Amino acid sequence: MFQTIIFAYDGSAECQDALEEGIALASRFNARCHLLAVIPPPPAMALANGPLPGEYIEEQQARVNAILETGLARLRQAGVEATGILRTDESSVEAIGAVAHETGADLVVVGHHQRSALDRWWHGSVGHSLLDHLPCSLLVSMPGGMVMKADAKGI
Repeated sequence: MFQTIIFAYDGSAECQDALEEGIALASRFNARCHLLAVIPPPPAMALANGPLPGEYIEEQQARVNAILETGLARLRQAGVEATGILRTDESSVEAIGAVAHETGADLVVVGHHQRSALDRWWHGSVGHSLLDHLPCSLLVSMPGGMVMKADAKGI
């Protein structure tokens, strides 16, 4: 059923929970797995001050690389082989969608980050936005083990 799974991973507790749920699926279906980490775009205020110092970019890459390596180690510990993918210069939604297309993914696994309605309105929802960008199904891991499944081709 699921032959290729993408895990969108930022190292948060929500993404760690999603990784655990995804590990169970990947093991069950013997799926090829890709762990994707996205370097977030710099804050708008930082860009307003002019070009970013090279150290900022290097620090962000090192931080996200460490998060990616931690996630890959957890997958290996569970006996799941996975490749790590680090993306930059894109929003999370664009990067996840592009990697899903490039790899022919059957499933994308994300963690649900609890936020207020105002925060979700202001910043948007990655999970909701993914529905318009994915060629495959989306599993949103809910805190406490509840799972909401949505199909990118229609709910």
